[in-house]
Amino acid sequence: MSLINGTFAIAAKEFRHMRQDRLTLGLTFALPVLQLLMYGVILDTRVHNVPTAVVNHDTHQAGRVLVERIAHSPLFQVRSDVQSAPEIDSAMRAGVLRAAIEIPEDYSATLMYSGRAKLKVAVDGVDVATSNYVLAALESLGEVNDSHLPHPTVSVDARVLFNPEARTSVFFLPGLLAVLIQTITTLLLIFSITSERERGTLEQLLVTKMSPEAIICGKCIAIGAVGLLECAVLAVLMHSLFHIEIAGSLALFAAILPLFVLAPLGVGLLIVALARNQIQALQFAQVVFLPSIMLSGFVFPREFLNSKIGWLSDTLPTTYLVSLSRNIVLRGATVAEAAPDIVISGSFALALLVAGWRLSRSRMTA
Repeated sequence: MSLINGTFAIAAKEFRHMRQDRLTLGLTFALPVLQLLMYGVILDTRVHNVPTAVVNHDTHQAGRVLVERIAHSPLFQVRSDVQSAPEIDSAMRAGVLRAAIEIPEDYSATLMYSGRAKLKVAVDGVDVATSNYVLAALESLGEVNDSHLPHPTVSVDARVLFNPEARTSVFFLPGLLAVLIQTITTLLLIFSITSERERGTLEQLLVTKMSPEAIICGKCIAIGAVGLLECAVLAVLMHSLFHIEIAGSLALFAAILPLFVLAPLGVGLLIVALARNQIQALQFAQVVFLPSIMLSGFVFPREFLNSKIGWLSDTLPTTYLVSLSRNIVLRGATVAEAAPDIVISGSFALALLVAGWRLSRSRMTA
């Protein structure tokens, strides 16, 4: 057979193979489309809907006008249910609030008589880009257009919390801890089961007295232990190399570490149950990993997401794990303040483990 004939024969064989393996072909096209949608539609680098508390001690016109301007600005999402100082401090540590604006009692009078007034602002400095954007926006919102005031100016007395040195590593590393553990744990479980399935050793185990339940439990325990050890190693490196202190309780941080491996184990079981081979399993994993990285708030703050479809981030367990890690490590959240993320992360882990367990067991016994 000539070179040209052989080349076309091999190409025709590959096209037939791809046509028969429609799942792999579909995933091959789906991944670039998903990436395009992530970058082009879902992400919006204009900061908007920043959760903000506004405490207005000024009952006069200038104070009321400023409150209205803040409320109507697309940058801010005013939380009227948080007003007192203890509530604001707790909400900031829990990550519920990103900024708090206090309008002093003499705001209108000072602006009227001296042409200068000052706002007290507390900003969550974990994400440097967002905090700088918020402070700059407040400077412009404070500008007053009044013919009686020749040059009115409003300055911002800012207090940057949790990351006063504006270090970008402080923003990334605690979230990276959650993302890396998810990736490592899921891939280890995928490789462990799919490689044994392709070598035939999984079937050999099943024909013995080894039950599918024992195989699944044994693999999950071993890989989960590796994931927990990796969590501890990364936490030590984060502290020793990058000098990021755990602001919250060390016992609380240690207690939530199992949540970092339970949900990925469930995801891994679901993937190996749905995929027919290792290539398909890796493609499924990419479909899971890409939204988990782009939409969870790890790389881009959730305020960067398109508001119409930003709800997608709420459906990802990584979103709550990244938030939980940052809240405890950087913001010093207490058990009560971290409870919502703990409950949701635990619920995701339980649901994924149960679904993965059932599908994997049925696949092994089929």
